Amino acid sequence: MFLNHLKIAFRALGRGKIYTILNITGLALGLACFGFISAWVLNELSYDRFHEKHDRIYRLTGEVKTDSETFDHAVTSPPMAAALQQDFPEVENAVRLDKNDCIVRRGDKQFLEDGVLFTDPSFFEIFSYRLTRGNAATALNDPYSLVLTESMARKYFGDENPLGQQMTLFVYDPGGQGAPYTVTGVLPDPPQNAHFTFNFLGSFNTMYAAMPEAATSEWLWFWNGYYTYLLLKPGTDPAQLQQKLPAFADRYLGEKMRELNMFYKFSLQPISAIHLHSDLRYEIQATGSIDAVYIFATVGLFILLIACINYMNLATARSLGRAREVGVKKVVGARAGQLIRQFLIESTLIAFLALVISWLLMELGQPFMAQLTGKQAGFIFSPQLLLLMVLVTLLAGLFAGCYPAFFIAAFKPVEVLKGAFKSTAAGISLRQALVVFQFVIATVLLAGMGVINAQMDFIRSKDLGFKRDALVTLDVNGYAEVQRGMEAFRNDLLANSTVEGVTTSRGLIVNGLSNGHIETVDNAGAAISSSMYRLEVGLEYLSVYGINLVAGRDFDPAIPTDTAEAFIVNRAAVEMLGWGDPAQAIGKPFKRGNMSGRVIGVARDFHFASLHKPVEPVSISLTSPRRFSRITLRIRSERLAETLTFIRQTWQTHFPEALYQLNFMNDRLNQQYRQEQQFRDIFQMFVVISLIIAGLGLFGLASYAVTQRVKEIGIRKVLGAPVSRIILLVSRDFLKLVILACIIACPLAYWIMNRWLQDFAYRAEIGPGVFLLAAAAAIVVAALTISYQSIRAALADPVKALRSE
Repeated sequence: MFLNHLKIAFRALGRGKIYTILNITGLALGLACFGFISAWVLNELSYDRFHEKHDRIYRLTGEVKTDSETFDHAVTSPPMAAALQQDFPEVENAVRLDKNDCIVRRGDKQFLEDGVLFTDPSFFEIFSYRLTRGNAATALNDPYSLVLTESMARKYFGDENPLGQQMTLFVYDPGGQGAPYTVTGVLPDPPQNAHFTFNFLGSFNTMYAAMPEAATSEWLWFWNGYYTYLLLKPGTDPAQLQQKLPAFADRYLGEKMRELNMFYKFSLQPISAIHLHSDLRYEIQATGSIDAVYIFATVGLFILLIACINYMNLATARSLGRAREVGVKKVVGARAGQLIRQFLIESTLIAFLALVISWLLMELGQPFMAQLTGKQAGFIFSPQLLLLMVLVTLLAGLFAGCYPAFFIAAFKPVEVLKGAFKSTAAGISLRQALVVFQFVIATVLLAGMGVINAQMDFIRSKDLGFKRDALVTLDVNGYAEVQRGMEAFRNDLLANSTVEGVTTSRGLIVNGLSNGHIETVDNAGAAISSSMYRLEVGLEYLSVYGINLVAGRDFDPAIPTDTAEAFIVNRAAVEMLGWGDPAQAIGKPFKRGNMSGRVIGVARDFHFASLHKPVEPVSISLTSPRRFSRITLRIRSERLAETLTFIRQTWQTHFPEALYQLNFMNDRLNQQYRQEQQFRDIFQMFVVISLIIAGLGLFGLASYAVTQRVKEIGIRKVLGAPVSRIILLVSRDFLKLVILACIIACPLAYWIMNRWLQDFAYRAEIGPGVFLLAAAAAIVVAALTISYQSIRAALADPVKALRSE
């Protein structure tokens, strides 16, 4: 019986080729989009779950409270791990991470590598990483030992066995000439669905070997630049352990906390929650967003719904053309159950044909999606995704076929065979409601795309408080020869008229700065203890970056005390410290770490983090001549290629051994918004596809409407109706539905996208124009889709339509 139903189904599909093609195409596109989005969502949800003990691994995070602010950060100090393991029997193991990027050199090969991770031997006991060469128990015991990933081993050693070989790394090398590291192990490249990845693993003991004073420093408990992870024993309640952490903090940090009036509160964060649910200061890597997961999951479901609505509409409309077939079958004895099964098999067959095509589309589009999302190409196909798509396809086929199946099975054979059967008001209303729902979704997505583009344009044009155009940076990467030869290099650069300014700094005002403890007084002379971002710069930094002062003066090379005693703060610092007028800040005592002095100037606020965050207080001081890590040049925009060549040649003349690495400031700033750019590109692609799918459905319905009214159109033409009148007759009913959808969609889109914008401290003003433009685009797409069928009907020969009467 099933084979007979299947045979009839194939015949029926062959008789209605246009409807079959429209159905399969729309459903295949919808399933492919749903598959791509589901793959991305499943990948995002899978982060860090490949660790066998992920349910027992927690990261230690800290909350810092001062006189003027409270903030959370992901970093802790080096002694934390051992102390926690020693004091709490619930802690089975602990590990520290210290992430760096640095120059790696072997022979004539040298590259700037990121993901250089210094850690403890317990790394392999907590996380699920296994060595393919070397002994995990001893590979990270000794200072200056190094474990490579397989891709790094191939890059630097080819087919040669790297174990026991040496490499030079420009990190933890006090002389600035690079330090020799010995390769002690090789492991497979880490999975990308982890909240931190790496290319090299170094021994954490390297830090103590390079800086022996670190082990005995009284401030070691406040060196918050490292990451601490705990493996809890089975059955441990993390909430109960966390309740013990305040006493732990008081035991080890209490005296200093009270002295500084800076208090720490520690928390345990599940490792599997970090990627999507954490946005702390100093994350080890950029995290994802659970909101983005929700948005894309919703978009995927919407696109699937649009495709299913297409099929339901077309199948219901087409069922009227098969009324006589059903009538004859009922007369010869076919039961309602048999007819329902027949049409459900047809709908499911179409769905699975669409599934096969969608898999082909996904296979072809896999490299493009991997590039678009920044994920490895293999992230798309997985057993979970294939099972999900089969289940969704089955449900889509049954759901989309249910109404037509039961609707057709209820036909009365006597009325059908007399030719009295026609569309019911209920059937027409259902199809109209589904068209409205489709275009509500499509218009919401279009408006969302407009808002996202407006925000990205706002980010590109926002005044950041400094002149970012024509700024280029050179990375020092720890080369002592660059630090020693900076003065001569600067003089040669400034001898060229296309170089307008040269300065140095420790760090860049991109992706945030480090912070530290500060002490000062308020206007009444009362002491203030707080934490503040810090920026150490060379002379002329403010002028090169175009940062204006609102009070006081810049650093002056003619004033020797500026090197060790002068600070410039921004307007946000003045407000945080309660100084009110910037002029009142001048002369205030100011201490940061071991450096004490006075405020000599107040700078306008400038952005040193992304626009997701408001401008926060920062203190600026002069760096020592040998401690800078970046060189910034302001260049003229004309003769750019010639200028860049000159800079490279000057660098190579002065520093022939140092890696030359130049970046435009604008490129570094844009990198801050890489996730938003990916989000926009993915969103735009799926919006376009959703419009195509909705258009396919509308095309099919318009075709059906013309077929149903062909004789009416013929009579109107015979009676003298003009072509424009016929086009309006066919089009207006559909356009009314699309306009209604736009009226519903615009306020809904405003509410949704306004919530998305809340993630930005600085955001574009979204006026009605974006939503009106989205509505107009939806109406234009609908009009163009319907116009083909309308014009075709209006130009058809009425004689052919009336010949059978």
